[in-house]
Amino acid sequence: MTAQACGAVAGTRRMLELCLRTLRGGAPLPVTRHAAVAVRGALDAYAATVAAATSLLDGGAVPADGERAAFGSCMVGYGSARVAMARVAADLAAAGCDGSGARAAELEAGYTAGLRGMDACTGGMLSYPASPLYARNLADRNVTLLAALLCSLVPAPLA
Repeated sequence: MTAQACGAVAGTRRMLELCLRTLRGGAPLPVTRHAAVAVRGALDAYAATVAAATSLLDGGAVPADGERAAFGSCMVGYGSARVAMARVAADLAAAGCDGSGARAAELEAGYTAGLRGMDACTGGMLSYPASPLYARNLADRNVTLLAALLCSLVPAPLA
């Protein structure tokens, strides 16, 4: 199921590798459980990135004022993404991906808010592509997108 789910959502070799790496190791699971694992992976990645960014800032490794401001904006974006994806994680634990109507719209809004948080960081970091935060943010955005794509594999119930 893992390879099938990853193959269905991955448009590139790199996304396929990310998907397989994210979901590796466990027993075969329903797609909803894969989506929950990916959401947990996104939340863990956010925490690691925020910790790394804080360490860089506190250690004086970010000398330019503009880059420090971009780091600050990223932390705001990461905060928004964390709140949104934590809500998605709770929704998945309660009822899984297979919702319809308002429930499906809530899940979609949560994933969209998570991606917007990542994009808020990306926008600020575009002027600093050599920054370690730039690369981490791109990777974190991909994990967020992967989580959303996995949940989209569950068909909506027939009315």
